[in-house]
Amino acid sequence: MAGRPGITLVDVARACISLSRQGRRLGPCNVRLELGRGSMTTICRHLQRLALQTEGRELVGQKE
Repeated sequence: MAGRPGITLVDVARACISLSRQGRRLGPCNVRLELGRGSMTTICRHLQRLALQTEGRELVGQKE
């Protein structure tokens, strides 16, 4: 018995893209509504990872 499938970072990233295109706020509640599943803890963890990845890309792209 495998249990419920968890949400992945890719699931959260796709939900964020969809929310962004709809002009909706990228918060954990809206992401959960968009996905229709997932725990708030997991969603928040994935949102933090996405924010760090985005921030890292912006820093690499900046010139000193």
